[in-house]
Amino acid sequence: MQDYQPQNANLTHYLFFTGKGGVGKTTTASATAINLADAGNQVMLVSTDPASNLQDVFNTALTNKPQAINGVSGLFAANFDPVTAAGEYRESVVGPYRGVLPDAAVKNMEEQLSGSCTVEIAAFNEFANFLTDPAVDQRFDYIIFDTAPTGHALRMLQLPSAWNNYLDENDRGASCLGQLAGMGDKKAIYAKAVATLSNGDLTTLMLVTRPQKASLLEAARAAQELAAIGMTNQQLIINGTLKTPTDHASQAIFAQQQADLQQMPAVLKKFAQYEVPLRAYNVTGLNKLHLVLQATQPALATYPPLTNNYPNLDTIVADLIKTEVDSIINPNRN
Repeated sequence: MQDYQPQNANLTHYLFFTGKGGVGKTTTASATAINLADAGNQVMLVSTDPASNLQDVFNTALTNKPQAINGVSGLFAANFDPVTAAGEYRESVVGPYRGVLPDAAVKNMEEQLSGSCTVEIAAFNEFANFLTDPAVDQRFDYIIFDTAPTGHALRMLQLPSAWNNYLDENDRGASCLGQLAGMGDKKAIYAKAVATLSNGDLTTLMLVTRPQKASLLEAARAAQELAAIGMTNQQLIINGTLKTPTDHASQAIFAQQQADLQQMPAVLKKFAQYEVPLRAYNVTGLNKLHLVLQATQPALATYPPLTNNYPNLDTIVADLIKTEVDSIINPNRN
């Protein structure tokens, strides 16, 4: 298995990073974006995770619009907040009727568009618009989506097909989707989103996992479910592999990782596999994100050996007694 180097990984225009919570998905997606930008590419990094921490990673206030990242030439980032998207969608529908319809009718429209369905659909609509925007497509060499943990990512990536089918079959509807039946004029966008996601020449699904049995099983499930909706171009990134054990504890961890990797589910073995070795530093801040995927890593810090020139217990006790005696004989002594 080779180290993950984006320049050598045969990456497509659109990249979707997904994985179980805590596997380092956002770190890996961010490091990929920085690596590609450092190589002279124009890169767009988009978070579709409601609990995204991209703003903390880049120390930059993000919205749903591309924002240049200071310190990384060519890198832009955005954060799709589903609540904000729902508010903007709701106002786009209700706004034209303010002052035209009675206030009670406008209020009823707002209430109809305030449920969880509206939040989900508005967030998807924003994602689909971004995914199919010709201006975005032409402006950037790579467009990277940092998705929510696997279950939420599956739901979001299934929505284009679900919506396309819904709009084919419904003129009006009683379900929550019926609230937004007027979005039928977006059918071409949804069809294009489906085609883009399932086109292996355009889109790659980057499955991020840990070298641990539970994480590998989760990645295998995601791989199968996403392949079922057409996302068959997949790669596997194993994050946090231990390379050279140096003591009993690290030897045990290394042995367990290797055993779990040997028993990797068969569905994952057919994908291109890369690893990101465990780094000897916390991957926080731009400096570390620049480093994490580099082939050459900084030398480990060295520290002088600990000396053993400590006083024995008898010396400590004698010193304590002397201090107490002195305080009794000279009570005013500072």
